[in-house]
Amino acid sequence: ETVTDHQHIGIGSFACTFGAVERKPQDIPEFDRLWREQSPDAEFAAMGCRTFRRFSGPVEDYVIETVRTTLRDGAVRPADVDRIVFATSDARLASLRPDFAAHVLGSLGLVHCIPVMLSFQQCCSSLAALRHARDLLAEDGVRTIVLVSLDFTPDDADRVRSFALFSDAVASCLITRGEGLVRLLSAAVGVDHAGLLGRDSFLSRQQVAQTSLAAALGARDVTASDVTKVFPTNLYRPVALFNATIAGIGRDQLHFTGPMENYGHCGNSDWMINLADYHDQVGIRPDETYLALASAPGFFACGLLAGA
Repeated sequence: ETVTDHQHIGIGSFACTFGAVERKPQDIPEFDRLWREQSPDAEFAAMGCRTFRRFSGPVEDYVIETVRTTLRDGAVRPADVDRIVFATSDARLASLRPDFAAHVLGSLGLVHCIPVMLSFQQCCSSLAALRHARDLLAEDGVRTIVLVSLDFTPDDADRVRSFALFSDAVASCLITRGEGLVRLLSAAVGVDHAGLLGRDSFLSRQQVAQTSLAAALGARDVTASDVTKVFPTNLYRPVALFNATIAGIGRDQLHFTGPMENYGHCGNSDWMINLADYHDQVGIRPDETYLALASAPGFFACGLLAGA
C-alpha cells in the first residue's frame, strides 16, 4: 500500500455554507438588461435558478464555520490537520484580507497546518486543488488535508455573467489516507488556450473536454456510461447540457437541478455542493462510480470518484 494508490485516498465530511441573505435574481437592479448584455438570445428562465445567496458578513467567517463543521463531522482534531488547501476563482483573490490564512488557521486552532491557495483556473480551481491535495499525501507525515472552495461576489451587478448567475458559498471536505464517503480514483485538468484568450470555438471546447475526460476515465479503464452520476458546474442549463454532451456524458447522468434552483452558480464550489446534495437526496453508494466536473473559459477539469 502506498499513498500514490488512489484507491486509498478518501474524501468525505463534506460541508456547505451559503450566504445568509436569500434573494431573487430580479432583485438585482436592472437584472433583465444585465442578463441580455451578458447572454444575448438566452432566456434566463431556462437556467432554472430561482434564488441566489449573498454573504451577510466577511467571507472568512463562512470559511471558519464550514471547516469547523467538516472537522466535527470527521471527528478530526484541529491539531491533527497537516495541510489546508484553499481554492477560489481568479477575481476573488484581491477580495481576501491580507491575513486571511493566518486568521482562519488561528480561529480554528490549526496549529500544525500549512496553508496553500490555488487559483487562476477559474471555476476549475477546486478540482485542480483536489489533484494537488492528492499529491501532497505522497509526502511523509502528511495524512490529513482540508480542501476549502470559496466564491463570492461583493457587487450584485457582477453576479450576472455570461450564461451564469453567481451566488456566495463555501464548501469543504477532508482528504485522507484511507476511506471516506468517496475514494479518489483519478483526476485531470485540461487547458484550451484559445478559450483563455476569448477565442474558443466549439471544436476547442470539445477537444479539451474530451481529452480531460478521457484522461480521468482511461486511468481506471472506465467509460462514461459506467458513471452513475455527474456533478457539474451550475451554468445556464442549455450550456451545462451542451458541455456534458460534447464530452460524451448523458443528460440523465447530471445532478445539479436542486442546487441550481436554490443557489445558482457558486463558482468553483459547484461540484462539492452537488455531490453533497446528491448524497442527502439519494445517497452515495459503495462501488458506484461518480464524476466531479467543472468547466470554465479556457479550462475543463474532472475527478473520478467511487463510493467507499
